[in-house]
Amino acid sequence: MIMENLKTIVKGTTAKLSFVCAGKIYYHIETEKHLYQLEIKSMDEELKTTYMEKSIRQLHLCAGFEKGLRIQTIHLFN
Repeated sequence: MIMENLKTIVKGTTAKLSFVCAGKIYYHIETEKHLYQLEIKSMDEELKTTYMEKSIRQLHLCAGFEKGLRIQTIHLFN
């Protein structure tokens, strides 16, 4: 399986909160081709005062990237 580029992954999609564990927040994003898991390090200084939503739409996800939201890992599930 070949992973799509980040722009394709977030365009028109919604990231849905999956779980939180060991200082990391995990969101799932489903595209037409694949299911991805985003791993966000929640211990960063910027996130100490940030409320993380259950779901994040494309616009907010992209704005988060611009504000320094650090996606640590993107896993391709299928």
